[in-house]
Amino acid sequence: MIDYIQGKVVYKSQNKVVIDKDGFGLSIETPSNLNLEGKIKLYTYLSLKDEEIRLYGFDSRESRDLFLKLISISGIGIKHAMELLSTFKPFELVEAIENRDVTLLSTVKGIGKKTAQRIIFELQGKLDFYDSEIMEDLVEALQSLGYSKKEAMKVAVEVIKETKDIEQAIKIALQKLSEK
Repeated sequence: MIDYIQGKVVYKSQNKVVIDKDGFGLSIETPSNLNLEGKIKLYTYLSLKDEEIRLYGFDSRESRDLFLKLISISGIGIKHAMELLSTFKPFELVEAIENRDVTLLSTVKGIGKKTAQRIIFELQGKLDFYDSEIMEDLVEALQSLGYSKKEAMKVAVEVIKETKDIEQAIKIALQKLSEK
């Protein structure tokens, strides 16, 4: 319904932001690990539940899509999904799911071993998260060279921290993959 909201931050708390949009102050709940200041754009999800309307905001479409996939799992509600996205960056969460890291997922408040296993069972192999266009290009390039998607994603996450140049990223990724 509301794909995104763009405006100026006028108030911020740990997991909520108020955005001034043309004289309206929109209160939006966000993962607590987002750094939101100045003029921002949040991709939104509107929740209507028991006569309560809440707006949730995410810094990228991919983050919002990951949130939607999480809340589609039986037993995972909005609170758990927001806690997961507050604890991990989206690509870290995807990596934990793809690596079947029950222990890491269980460190999140409200997520026990069985819930972590359910998340992994429901989402493993069904998530494509690219932190940026360069990361997507890097993964595609590595896959075209014969590396598995899992290998490519894992090394891409490391390499993107070092450089934003695609040619340099491919070179570094190939070096890292050849060392293994």
